[in-house]
Amino acid sequence: MTPLATPLDALLDDLAESPSERRTMRAALELLAYAVDEAAPSPSLKEKVLARVRAPERPASFEYRGDYFARGDALSWLPIAPGIRIKLLHEDAATGARTVLVEMAPDLLFPEHPHPAIEDLYLIGGDAYVGDQYMRAGDYCRANAGTTHSDVRSGPSGSLALVISR
Repeated sequence: MTPLATPLDALLDDLAESPSERRTMRAALELLAYAVDEAAPSPSLKEKVLARVRAPERPASFEYRGDYFARGDALSWLPIAPGIRIKLLHEDAATGARTVLVEMAPDLLFPEHPHPAIEDLYLIGGDAYVGDQYMRAGDYCRANAGTTHSDVRSGPSGSLALVISR
């Protein structure tokens, strides 16, 4: 079997006893799709598909079947300091929990901030420092409730992080 072979090729390699038999089997299998009667979708399925196609564009954030969705490309970046901006993905007014993207230009100090709740930071891109701890894309930091950060800064590549306060 060649690296580009399909599962059908592998099956034919296993079953056929000669190149001629392999060609005959392949031709028969390729024609099999035409042996089935055409089927029309049920009226209810057709209406569901058409309703979905006709549905208006969803807003930047919305709930659907009990889940919350945010369309990142429809949400605005909010500047919080020169070279630093956030995109608020979700905020729970009742608990204060927030999920945000934080983007920082290279070599910038993030403004000092308290953590009234646990804060999870996942570095998506670039590099950053929390104190003297260097972080690369894929690294994670958890700040405990009641702590304060005055020493978070982006590295020479800048940074993009997902930050969840809960």
